[in-house]
Amino acid sequence: MDIKQLKYFMAIVDMQNFSEASRRLYVSQPTLSKSMKNLEEKLGVQLFCMSGKKVQVTDYGRLLYAKAQLLIEQYDALYNEIRNLTTLQTGVIQIGIPPIIGTCVFSGLIAGFMERFPGVELEIDQHGAKHVQEMVHQGDLDVGFTIRPVLANAFDVIPIVSDKNVLIASLSHPLAEKKTVRYEELMNERFIFLGDEYMLTSNVMAGCREAGFEPRILFRASQWDFVVQMVNLNMGISVLPRRILKMYPEPRVAQIQIEHPSSAWDVVMITKKGRYQSFATQAFIQYIGENACCRDR
Repeated sequence: MDIKQLKYFMAIVDMQNFSEASRRLYVSQPTLSKSMKNLEEKLGVQLFCMSGKKVQVTDYGRLLYAKAQLLIEQYDALYNEIRNLTTLQTGVIQIGIPPIIGTCVFSGLIAGFMERFPGVELEIDQHGAKHVQEMVHQGDLDVGFTIRPVLANAFDVIPIVSDKNVLIASLSHPLAEKKTVRYEELMNERFIFLGDEYMLTSNVMAGCREAGFEPRILFRASQWDFVVQMVNLNMGISVLPRRILKMYPEPRVAQIQIEHPSSAWDVVMITKKGRYQSFATQAFIQYIGENACCRDR
């Protein structure tokens, strides 16, 4: 009994038909039938019985199917790990990058990595920083980019970029004349927030509550440029990373420093502690760590 036989067997069970299984496997039906006959002889049991052209699985067959599925998964995982030891010509990396972080920091880095490793495929998931943390923690992503704070003791963390969040207000707003502001001064303001999946939103909410009030939320938006437009029209105030405003042509809003620890916009790269990292993933982590600009601006 070998892996090829087990894969043949599972295909027959899945398709419930030898002819369909042979087409799926790109082998002749006689080859498939001979392989299954040899497998039954080795095990000394009957795995199938026929009902017309439809294959029915015996109790022995059902037991083998359940065990074979696990064995094949383990075999494939082992094969892929060994293959990754010898080549970086192919590979898939699942990466989580929040939209704002992607726009501000990573477009050039991603392009540079793909130029160096053209055979490596990047599957990029764009959700807010909180969602990215959850997906990395659950093992659904190989690498994630988020902003601090991160779940304690859950990740290996590499600092990437350190910058600031700033309060933005219309140029006609009274706050526009200030150079710095504290959350206590924003108690009566109307806020325009990004969605709850953004770590930035959680940090600003925490700052307001620490100052003793619940923010008055005018609405929540999914796009940062729409937030800037609404602030420009003096519909409310908001908080955004300073770096994203540099991407906006003539934002025409006042940018005011926030006197609070939540004003820090510290971008980090995270991987789940103890998770196996393919050589492609290791190469990506090394490339980003060497080429990202980690300094205050």
